[in-house]
Amino acid sequence: MIQTLVCCNDRDRYPAMVDPADQRDGYVKPWFDLETVREIAAASQEEAARYGHGSVDTVHVLDGDVSGTAHAVVLVVCWMYLGGERAEEAAEILRPNADGRYAVGGHEWCWYATDGLFPLIPFEPEAL
Repeated sequence: MIQTLVCCNDRDRYPAMVDPADQRDGYVKPWFDLETVREIAAASQEEAARYGHGSVDTVHVLDGDVSGTAHAVVLVVCWMYLGGERAEEAAEILRPNADGRYAVGGHEWCWYATDGLFPLIPFEPEAL
């Protein structure tokens, strides 16, 4: 895994860990720390408020305390699935990997690595 910037909307860039061997059609599966997940959550909710929930998946970080230990639950809601055949898939709880990172959107969100200006599709780390 290596650290790089990723983007899925040609606008917002986030730091993530990426396995260069884990690509689908040149898109990567980024793993984000919880602080970055919170930023993605805020941005996704702002987009849903602006453009409507039917066109934007939203990310939510729910914080709680169990017996004096703080916990966070990361939830992704695919609003367009509600009311249809895939309603049971509308909400997904993301589990962190061993390093405490979350794969928000996985390959489905078409995340691509970027050098800060240009998409790197496919991602070839030696090009940085």
